[in-house]
Amino acid sequence: METLKNFSVTYLLPFADDADAVRDRSARKHFRHNRIMVATSREQIVHDVRKTGGVPIDIRIIKPAMNWLNPVSRDYKQQFLLAIYFNTQAGLSAGRALKLVIDAENGPQRQRLNFANLILDGGGSFLDAMEALGFFDQTTLAILEAGEKTGTLSSAINTAIDYYQARAGTLKILMGTAIFTAIEVAFSVLSLIGNRVAVLPAIEKEISENTAPEKIASIKRGIAVAYFANDLMLLVSLGLVVFAAVCTWGYLNGSSDFRKKVDDIILCIPQVKDIVLHGALANSTKVAVSLIRGGVDLIVSFAIAEKASRVPRVLGYWRGAVRRIEDGEDIAHALAQTPLENSERTLIRSHTDRHQLARAFEVIAERREVFAQRAAKKFQVFSFIATLAFSLVAVLIALFVALIQSEGSLASMTSL
Repeated sequence: METLKNFSVTYLLPFADDADAVRDRSARKHFRHNRIMVATSREQIVHDVRKTGGVPIDIRIIKPAMNWLNPVSRDYKQQFLLAIYFNTQAGLSAGRALKLVIDAENGPQRQRLNFANLILDGGGSFLDAMEALGFFDQTTLAILEAGEKTGTLSSAINTAIDYYQARAGTLKILMGTAIFTAIEVAFSVLSLIGNRVAVLPAIEKEISENTAPEKIASIKRGIAVAYFANDLMLLVSLGLVVFAAVCTWGYLNGSSDFRKKVDDIILCIPQVKDIVLHGALANSTKVAVSLIRGGVDLIVSFAIAEKASRVPRVLGYWRGAVRRIEDGEDIAHALAQTPLENSERTLIRSHTDRHQLARAFEVIAERREVFAQRAAKKFQVFSFIATLAFSLVAVLIALFVALIQSEGSLASMTSL
């Protein structure tokens, strides 16, 4: 199968097909148009343009950009969803609304959007096209799936926008903490590298041969200790960087099994575990609320809510609930399981209808969001203390090296 490519196409039409078309200077009766089109070859582009009555002038292939080099901001995602919402409010179908939004995009993201456009042109579903974009997470897609299944897509889009806004507070804390930690550690590592490459070798060279043997031995022992402590800190730093890089690469590009292993490791870190677990449970219960209120079958609702998370404990909760219900257990007791806490299980057991069940999950989602934000703030404090400790050790090593350097200089002066 031939690979699809993005092309920047300039062509003439005897009429203005869009607001950006301009009258051509050479062919006064024609208008010049510029579009980004998807095809397998230039020949196909020529065929498609001529089929519309156009005359192709310039066709240039657009080299695909690496997604990680061209990230999509949270603001862009929210505005993209909001644009779809405006179109659906005007009475358009989900697919038509998405197509109009894509056609209106002339910025750097158009290359990525074109593949979704192609899916829609080929008769693909709205959800298939949204998934093909590649920048919406499973939670967002699950929320939109809920809206499409229940015929309440507009409400689902609003839920997705609210999800991004709610998550922004926690992510802001985490990103700020990560950046602060990285800067502090980088300065400490540079100090350690300076000791290893420049300062300690210089001290060794400066030791005078006329210095007393006992003093030389003492200085060399100090240098050996400094080398050991300095190199140990560098190895620890390198190990952390390599570990973080491998986990990040595997999480973004690796297999599902590798990502599961990374998730399991993350859930072993005390503060991070609380952020991930509470956040995942809040997201999945929000999706469940949207589905239940939309009238979707409960088992289907729980199966879709499972897609809103990749955390093993949360996945196990929804899968277990579906299995228990299918085995004949009543819904209240099937849902009243861990990782829900006692008060949450009591709330779930007390519901008597769909409306109350949705309200119960809504309360749980709100509660878990608060817990996730608290855990994020605790993680901020923990990271600050850990970074401070790392920097303090680096400073102590630097002071020790300075002391050795001072002793060596004093010994050399005394021997003269």
